[in-house]
Amino acid sequence: MVLSKRNCAFLLVFVAAVCLELYQAQHIVGRCRCPSFSRIYRPNITDFQVYEPCPRCDSTEVILTRIKLDNSTEKLCIHPRGKIAVNLIKCWERINKEESRKMECIERMKRPQEKTSED
Repeated sequence: MVLSKRNCAFLLVFVAAVCLELYQAQHIVGRCRCPSFSRIYRPNITDFQVYEPCPRCDSTEVILTRIKLDNSTEKLCIHPRGKIAVNLIKCWERINKEESRKMECIERMKRPQEKTSED
């Protein structure tokens, strides 16, 4: 069976449209940095990252870097609606997302813990 020129052109346009749609896909499932969340009880935080929702991940992600008992560091994903994450996100927005002022947020988190340990 021979395809006519018109049918061939239609098929090429259709294939090109499908390829273009797949190439420009806005949502890629399963590309978040944090597939699961950790619980933190004693946060010895040295750094944190806040990743806002984007086309590849539709939720805010908070990743902490902390010092473990053996003085090594580890990165932990924490739930963005948890107490620590909410406080860090609020502080991060308050300092206008300046990387150089991150320690202000970390110090602010340490202050309430030091007050309760002194009582």
